[in-house]
Formats: sequence, structure tokens, C-alpha cells
Amino acid sequence: MLRTLLVSSFLLAFSGTALAADVRVDFDRHKDFSRYRTFSVEVGPLVRADGVVDEQNTLAENRLRQAVTNELLARGIESTDDRSQLVVRVSNRDTKRTQIVSTGWSGYPGWHGRRGYWRRPYGYWGGSYYDNVWTRPYLEGSLTVDVIERATGSLVYRAQVTEEVGNDLDKQVTKAVDRAFKKFPIKELSD
Repeated sequence: MLRTLLVSSFLLAFSGTALAADVRVDFDRHKDFSRYRTFSVEVGPLVRADGVVDEQNTLAENRLRQAVTNELLARGIESTDDRSQLVVRVSNRDTKRTQIVSTGWSGYPGWHGRRGYWRRPYGYWGGSYYDNVWTRPYLEGSLTVDVIERATGSLVYRAQVTEEVGNDLDKQVTKAVDRAFKKFPIKELSD
């Protein structure tokens, strides 16, 4: 009974919180990433929730470019526009999603929702159903970072980060780019 109460309380308390980020990373394990010294960043396309490419969103482009540049500079790779060794292509797609939210299982022994107790010959017995189920619309952003070796044109690293879009876009983009490069083979330089 106590376990059910705790689970129901947990679901109720966290039902309105943002969804956790989903991060997927793949890279060429046969490449020597330590030989890469320079990079350049290309941003686009940025796709809105209605499916239209947002070509005029220079705010988002600059935000993404700056976050990627900061991340790679921290790893000791220099930014250059002149024949860099790596080309980093960053794109984003927003999608409207709906989450099903519930307060949880409300039928534990001795209680049956708002209807009260049921008395059985062997003790109390409750119902088992989900109470207060509703939907919550939200905007999901999907960031894709492709790192391409310029000399061969081959993809050497790809990261995809999918999470709910929040209100503080600067902070969220910085965190998403950080998540995207968590498994990048060149580690951050220590201070």
C-alpha cells in the first residue's frame, strides 16, 4: 500500500516536468581524431514545427554557431573559414508532440478513488484504474550535429539530441551542444 502511494505521489509530482533529453552518438572508431586541428561551422536547415525551413532565423543560426564554436575551442581545435580539416554541420527540427500524463494508479487496497472503501470478507479491496489522465502538448527540438572530414568528405561523427524546447533558448542550446559532444573523441582541455 505504501509503495503504491509513493509511486502515485511521484507521478503526480513529476507529471508536468520536461521530458529528458535523448542523445544518440555515432563516430568512426578507426579515425585518429587527435590529428584534427581546425574546423568550420555550417548551420542549416532550421525547420519549424509547421515543416517550413526558417531561412530568416539568424538568431538561432548565431546561437548554434556560437555554441558549437565554444565547444570545439574548449577541446583545442581552432576555428577557421579557410580550408578547415573538419566541417561541422548543425541542423535543427522542431516538432509538435503530445504527452499523455496521469496521476497514476489510484486503486490500492482499501481505497477506490473518490468512491471510498469496498469491504470484502477477507479485508478491504480497492479498484485498479488510472485516475486523471490528460494530454499535454509540447514542442520537441531535434538537434543534429554532423562532423565531416573535409579531405575525404566522409562523416566521422554524428550526434542527435532530442528534447523538449524550453524558454531559455541560449542555455538550452548550450546544453544540447554539450550533450552532442559528450562522446566526441577529443576531450576538453583542462584548465
